[in-house]
Amino acid sequence: MSPMNLVNRTRMPRAERARHRAPARPVGARSLLLAALAATAMAGARADDTPAAATDADAFNRRAAICAAALEVDQLALVARARAGTPGLRPELLRITQLGFTYVGTAYLRGLRNPAGDQMLRAARIEAQSWGAARHAATVGECRTEAEALLKQASSLEQWFVLKRANARVDKFLAVPTVAAASNPASSASR
Repeated sequence: MSPMNLVNRTRMPRAERARHRAPARPVGARSLLLAALAATAMAGARADDTPAAATDADAFNRRAAICAAALEVDQLALVARARAGTPGLRPELLRITQLGFTYVGTAYLRGLRNPAGDQMLRAARIEAQSWGAARHAATVGECRTEAEALLKQASSLEQWFVLKRANARVDKFLAVPTVAAASNPASSASR
């Protein structure tokens, strides 16, 4: 029913208009997140179709794969230390995981999809294994600086999403019992 009373064409009283309105539906956090992610993905998908833009995107994607592979080496070293029982590594592990996810997310927003993304990462992992310690350290230093800049440029929603995924990955890494706890059945039974 419209706000106008159709019988005498006068405006309905406010109380009666309120009775005829549909009840407001609360918007769930999931709906807002999906809408925001869709808007972010659509905004990131606006890339030029020129060959120069494609070349720039390919160069960035190769760099992102190399950096993700280099950061992953350090990440897995921290995971091994944490599983061996070294305390207090979670903040450092979370940060390096965030930086790796920053590269992956930025490449995704710039149009990189699977299987091409997985192939690039696999090739970068193989390449990173052949590096010496000096080259690895230099590459990781550059990649960390670049990833920090990319993360600062990201929207707050993108930063939240990267942090959420990084927390989940770190929790998964640390959910495996440490070597000390696995070797001592008494400590496992007391949990």
